[in-house]
Amino acid sequence: MKMRVNLQSVVDRLKQNKLGIILLPWLAAAVGVVLAKRSLLLNGTHSPYTEIALSLRTPPGLYFWEKVSLFRLDLLCYFLLVPLVFCLLTSWLSLRLRVFIVILSSFLVEAFIYSEVITFYATGAFTSLTMMWMDVTWAIKSHSAAFISLSAVTAFKIAAMFAFVGLFAVIALVALHMNFRWLNHASLAVFGLVSSAAAMAWIPSVPAMPWTQTLLQMTAYPSVFEYSLSTLHSDSVPNLLKVYRETSHAPARGPSAFTGKATNYNILLIVMEAMTAQVFDPARDSLADMPNVRRIRGQSFLMGRHYTSYPFTSAATFSIFTSLYNKSASGNLIGNRIEVPGLIHNLHDAGYETGFFGYVYRIPAIRDDQMLASLGFDKIVEPNIDPRLDWEGNSTFYGPAEYVEGHDRQVLFSLREQIHNWTARRQRFVAAFFPEIGHDPYRELSGHTSKSELERGHVLAVHQDAWLGELLDELQRDGALDNTVIVLTADHGLRFLTVQDGYRVGVLLSHGKVEDVTMRVPMLIYVPGVLKHSILIDFPTSHIDIAPTLLDLLGISAGRELEQGSSIFSPGIEKRRLFLPMDMFGASGFYYDGSYYSCSPEGIVYKSSTLDFGNQDVLRYDSKEAENVRRLLAEQDALQKVLLGRVFKGEYR
Repeated sequence: MKMRVNLQSVVDRLKQNKLGIILLPWLAAAVGVVLAKRSLLLNGTHSPYTEIALSLRTPPGLYFWEKVSLFRLDLLCYFLLVPLVFCLLTSWLSLRLRVFIVILSSFLVEAFIYSEVITFYATGAFTSLTMMWMDVTWAIKSHSAAFISLSAVTAFKIAAMFAFVGLFAVIALVALHMNFRWLNHASLAVFGLVSSAAAMAWIPSVPAMPWTQTLLQMTAYPSVFEYSLSTLHSDSVPNLLKVYRETSHAPARGPSAFTGKATNYNILLIVMEAMTAQVFDPARDSLADMPNVRRIRGQSFLMGRHYTSYPFTSAATFSIFTSLYNKSASGNLIGNRIEVPGLIHNLHDAGYETGFFGYVYRIPAIRDDQMLASLGFDKIVEPNIDPRLDWEGNSTFYGPAEYVEGHDRQVLFSLREQIHNWTARRQRFVAAFFPEIGHDPYRELSGHTSKSELERGHVLAVHQDAWLGELLDELQRDGALDNTVIVLTADHGLRFLTVQDGYRVGVLLSHGKVEDVTMRVPMLIYVPGVLKHSILIDFPTSHIDIAPTLLDLLGISAGRELEQGSSIFSPGIEKRRLFLPMDMFGASGFYYDGSYYSCSPEGIVYKSSTLDFGNQDVLRYDSKEAENVRRLLAEQDALQKVLLGRVFKGEYR
């Protein structure tokens, strides 16, 4: 009898507090978050349902209750735990204040979750608060560029969910004023029924994995938590590099067969934008329509499996000149007036003059101009761009090809003039030319009708071959071609495809796996007078190897303590574990001992002999090999954060 009285008093108190009405906005938000997770499982940048099934059993397939079990913590958290915590924390507040707190909390949670959902659709992974703030800044100033991967349907669904929460907020305010007791009872009944149903989701046996977490956990984890190795934070930079070299099995730096063979040579780097090796591969293509690349290939090192260090221009550029992995170099260097050791500073100290020629991206969160200054370039030559026509790079990245070509030709002409000036003074130089015409999604040149994205890319590569010819002719006229090392590569490969559906939209290529088309790029190093014929390097190499290789050729050994890469001539380099990070675009992985590994943001691991992963390549989620891959990638990411943090604070000396 006493128990009945107590139970009745609890029920009466719930009715009196109008808790069901107060929680109406949260009910709408909870439904929205669950639907968002379901959408990601069904229609994300890859197919998590399929990946999860493949990692659990063969043949694949998730049963109904196994699918429900992926939502068990979501249901428990949003429909029981959060309401209970809210009751405990706000019971002493007025009804009106409590409902306003719920409304504000509901909108904040929706905004946070759907910001991460947008990021997931754009990049294939959830992101940190720092990166999210950068994305928001970019979106405010360059709408079409920032939301190129967001379809109209997805945008409509997100807007509808916010409207849904807003509608329930209005209903809650009205119901609170009108004292709709039936609505209060109905709302409490929904919370109770869903909480009870959540218990059924614990019946199937599905191992713990990221998708069994709540969506709030999945999005908050990368936002506020970083994998940490406490032992690293007190280590010196030399010790951090030692840990990296032990983990990667990178060979020790030392003299090679080509050390000093190109002493006092000039260096010209041509770095094409977003040019995948599937479009243009100097190591294997016939080059029938690229006479200028063919002209120098016979005295070149040809890297048949060369990969970008990260598929983002500023990060790849940083790696090319420093031999260090990094994901957001420009952001880290904002306000840090430091000198970052690497190729440019080394050559400047050796008496070289240096110049960067190309488009320089500069928004508040990405200041490539500050990065280039930190790298040590004496001269930075940019195209003359009208900001009213090209706000925050929108036209440069996605406008007509002819528009970008005009700017590329501006800096090409300046580069030719500067080469003539340098050679006239017998001044050794290192120059970097970064044309933008190849930015993905690939644009179509006037007079060319291409059926596929890769065909459009090849046309753009052929177009840039003519620019290479102009530079070769200039060097030859100035008598400098025979003592100039020429590097021809790309910052990264293809990340976005163009879809014509009434408007131009970029569709992310990555499907939760490291992609060959995104990571593998053309790579050729022309060394006249040193090579009598081409040499094919067919083990995996990376942008972090460019600076060590060039400095080795020039015979420069001082100031190279921070290199993570290796000269391509180093004995044992073919046995190295080469990391292939592209987590901003869907996955990360590495190459080791004849196998490529890829790990999706949710921890699904693939293994293959090529950088092309299929369903048959999924490893069991709970296997020791899969666990080891996830651990290695997490440790590498943590090590890089600590190492680069020291470098950007100038604590490497």
